[in-house]
Amino acid sequence: GNVQEVMCAYNRFEDAPCCGSGRLLTDILRNKWGYKGMVVSDCWAIDDFFKPGHHATHKDSVSASVAAVLNGTDLECGRSYESLIKGVKSGLINLKDIDVAVRRILKARFDLGMFDADENVKWAGIPYSVVDCDSHKRQALKVARESMTLLKNNNHTLPLSKKIKTIAVIGANADDSVMLWANYNGFPSSTTTILE
Repeated sequence: GNVQEVMCAYNRFEDAPCCGSGRLLTDILRNKWGYKGMVVSDCWAIDDFFKPGHHATHKDSVSASVAAVLNGTDLECGRSYESLIKGVKSGLINLKDIDVAVRRILKARFDLGMFDADENVKWAGIPYSVVDCDSHKRQALKVARESMTLLKNNNHTLPLSKKIKTIAVIGANADDSVMLWANYNGFPSSTTTILE
């Protein structure tokens, strides 16, 4: 798909946190699939490596951060990578390893035009009316409909019987449009709540 950035997941795969999985990020993503771009962690995912009650596969932020970088997570959404300084000083990781990640991050930023004047960046001038146009909204709706996944259907609850005449929609989020934005959000021009 020629994506330029991949976000590694919170969960574990083959008993390693995904953001520290050499199998996923190096063997498969980079070597097998030939991916050259940057990998960013989901927010606070590196903390899950060492937090009690989470993965707890590493003893502290230093060992977690070192494992994440060495296994291919270039950028962290969080604060654990601050401990990489301690990792370098203690010999757990060297600057050349960190430079690999930094190069990928800087390349992505240069490719985005983050160091250029807006008039030299092709997407800086795209107006919101294009971003929020009807064809894009239709495409987003199509993708949402096609990507829905039913994880469980205990007792064959779905599809609902045609005999049902009313449904109770309850809970604090039933009529809350802002809740639908989740995180990593922009500001949509319209939303439809669960109740609606």
